[in-house]
Amino acid sequence: MLKPRPVRLSWLIRTGRLSEFSPTALISEKLGIDWLMMFDEYVYGPGPGIVELLDLILRYVKPKSFLDLFGGSGALSKLASLRGVKRITYIDLYPDAATLNLRGISGVEIIKGDAMDFSRLGMYDVVVADPPRELIDDFLEKVDDLRKIFKKTCLIWIGDIEELEERSSLLEGRKMVKVIRAWGDCFATLWKPGFGDIVKHIKDLIEYG
Repeated sequence: MLKPRPVRLSWLIRTGRLSEFSPTALISEKLGIDWLMMFDEYVYGPGPGIVELLDLILRYVKPKSFLDLFGGSGALSKLASLRGVKRITYIDLYPDAATLNLRGISGVEIIKGDAMDFSRLGMYDVVVADPPRELIDDFLEKVDDLRKIFKKTCLIWIGDIEELEERSSLLEGRKMVKVIRAWGDCFATLWKPGFGDIVKHIKDLIEYG
């Protein structure tokens, strides 16, 4: 396995590794994300489901602080900054692309580390988690701990629609959580008292238009 490395979006498009009309390319260009992380020949970039859903959360919840777990390219942190969030913390084991994409943006702290160890990071209004597929189940086991670090809402990618049934048991019986489907992906959306109506409204907007 080659060492994960940041690569330019323009290079990915020019060499045919990524279509300029792919959701990842279009979203990256809209957000001003010039670098993505490449693992061997696989490129990690922002997907339409999590970006659209998070954008609505940021618009309706209007957080002052934001925690980006498994932050990848830094696209979600960049989105939070564009939506006016003043305190942003990003954490990932491979922050190389994010360091390039987020440089010069005030209020952003970049941490190279294990996002599974989130309890030490303090409290935030909104938390987003985009874990690797192989870590989703372990991460969902930490939902009770996760509730201790957000004040308003939390968004977690839990896989595609085909994987929802096998993971639904990890969310059964829990209060103040809804699964929202967007662009073929599924997201567990958690909230604190007072934000349930906002989450339900966003779910209706995403799933029913």
